[in-house]
Amino acid sequence: MTSDKQHIDQLMLEKLTGSISGEDDHALQQLMAADPALKDAFSCLQQQFNEPAAKQYLDQLDESQLWEERKHLFKKNNARNMRVLYWAAAGILLLLVSALYFLFPGEQPRQPVAAIKSAAPANSVILQMANGQTIVLSDTTQSSLLNIGSAQMRVSSKSLQYEAAGTDAPTAMNLLQVPAGKDYKLTLPDSTEIWLNAMSEIRFPVSFNGRTREVFVSGEAYFSVRKDINRPFIVHTGQFSVNVLGTAFNINTYSSNSPRLSLSSGKVSLKSKTGNQSVQLSPGYEAIYNPQQGNGFRVDEFNARNTLAWMEGKYYFRNTSLKEIAVVIRRLFDVKVQFTAPGAENITVSGVLTKKEGLPEFMDNLSKTTDIKYQLTGSVLQIL
Repeated sequence: MTSDKQHIDQLMLEKLTGSISGEDDHALQQLMAADPALKDAFSCLQQQFNEPAAKQYLDQLDESQLWEERKHLFKKNNARNMRVLYWAAAGILLLLVSALYFLFPGEQPRQPVAAIKSAAPANSVILQMANGQTIVLSDTTQSSLLNIGSAQMRVSSKSLQYEAAGTDAPTAMNLLQVPAGKDYKLTLPDSTEIWLNAMSEIRFPVSFNGRTREVFVSGEAYFSVRKDINRPFIVHTGQFSVNVLGTAFNINTYSSNSPRLSLSSGKVSLKSKTGNQSVQLSPGYEAIYNPQQGNGFRVDEFNARNTLAWMEGKYYFRNTSLKEIAVVIRRLFDVKVQFTAPGAENITVSGVLTKKEGLPEFMDNLSKTTDIKYQLTGSVLQIL
């Protein structure tokens, strides 16, 4: 009798390979909805399957040969033929996953965010190494120079710079997380510079030893990519990937409905996750992705002052609803916004929010130009 865990593993594997039935898919969705840890585990496994190295390995596998080599392990019984075939298929799938774990140890599913945060002080910038080691980068009491294996890093509360990484350094992905109220600069081993906005994260290797330089990002980040004609730089997001040689651009994926890339210099090509939608950009233009419209990408000019102002701790609003501004306040100041006045969230205002001047200054100015009142208590802002 197969355990519940084995059955759930089987459902997740069938979901990943597209062989799950409608009934089983519905059952799995219900299980994940009831158990956030299970949902996180599936997301980790899904990310592992999407890694370039893993995809290449799976594409090269001959499943027919694997079946011929192992079919003797599965006993046939006419009365239970369908069940035997079901678990035989599970064995092949589990074999593939085991191969990924042993052949690509650096691409193990990353530890759930909740688990990482529990091991570090709240509101900390966290570096989760591929080997499981957690480093609190915003801890000002630690040494400014860290040695992790063959990698040497210079660390401060605002930046992390790789100063040296041997050619034999592992290519496994590390995870850098920036919480609400913070921003952080990362300098990769190839001298590419990345500025991460609040509530953003990036996965990157200690060293780029392959034919490409690939990272994974979510949230918002500004890239200044070091040119290397022999190794293209590729940025992966949940909806599209970006291929560049040497250029500067801003990626914003806060909204899953309209992730965008704004190009400051150079040229880039974007390709949807499905691979059937693509676009090329020139400086001064941005691509906004919506898979439901046309070829998925809409290209427009963008205002660099407004788009890149976050790097200076500024946000410009023009006829923007308080509901939209509340999202920015949450990221910038780590403050929760509650609307108690009916319809207050739909009030539109224009102005600038500056991190340096602080939230009270912004709210005071807002109160003078509108009829709203506010109360700021600890980490909660109430719009009265």
